[in-house]
Amino acid sequence: MQYRRFGKTDWQVSEIGLGGSWFYGRPEMGLLPVSHGVSVVERAFELGVNYFDTAPLYGKGRSEEILGTALKGVSEPHYLATKVGYYPEPFDYTRDTVWRGLDASLKRLGRDHVNLLQIHEAEQAGWDGIMDAGRTLETLIDIREQGITDHIGLTGSDLGLMSKVLQETDEFVSVITFLNYDLLTQAAWEELIPSAVDGDVALICASPLHGGLLGSKRDHWREQGRFSDLYGKLERLEDLLAGQAEPIERLGLRYLLSDPNVSLILSGVADIAELEVSVSVSDGQPLDEELIKEIEALS
Repeated sequence: MQYRRFGKTDWQVSEIGLGGSWFYGRPEMGLLPVSHGVSVVERAFELGVNYFDTAPLYGKGRSEEILGTALKGVSEPHYLATKVGYYPEPFDYTRDTVWRGLDASLKRLGRDHVNLLQIHEAEQAGWDGIMDAGRTLETLIDIREQGITDHIGLTGSDLGLMSKVLQETDEFVSVITFLNYDLLTQAAWEELIPSAVDGDVALICASPLHGGLLGSKRDHWREQGRFSDLYGKLERLEDLLAGQAEPIERLGLRYLLSDPNVSLILSGVADIAELEVSVSVSDGQPLDEELIKEIEALS
């Protein structure tokens, strides 16, 4: 496992972090026992993963509960990140709901402190919900000053909004981009990443295989018609990469790790096998620069 600097903090984080959106199972695909999620977390530590990300939204708290169980009594150094947003319902991004959401998360996690507390999908809050007095940012700063979190972060898919927020304030140490930077799209480079780099904000790439379209859920999503606007580009990408020595799943991760501006990839694995594939790509070997140019030239 390779490690990278986490923005303006003094953290050294594993290039591959464990995203908590799948290891507990999914209601639409069948929930998995707690022991399954615990075993994934245990294996992650063995492989050198030291960054774990979850949220109240994932399984309506089930991800936090399982991660809390798995991390109980763990002595190895690690970083735990969760989020505020969505729950309790209706979540209105006021001081009261932020605090109540955090309190519920801490109870599920079985601890009184997290390393990173993030706004879950900034577009749900909007500019006013983030920046106005008595709203999310002000509340997160209070939470940080009380020692309940070390740092605060931003997540979402509205690149323009997140870029504007990062330009307005230097309070956030990290930003997650989701479905906007991978083999199929580099939209984050147009707006968000320049602002993150200018502010020394850690760039976290979530869903690096575009929701699984570049991996194990390719056929499932095509049957469902999800991401249908990308099917043509996906086929052209598969043709381009057909002669490569690695499968597209590994190439997708290696592509992002080839960017020195990326602090870490959140790999939302469903099981240990997927975890081991993800971690094996953290070997310090970037993609060939000419191949990167060909990938980014695809339309």
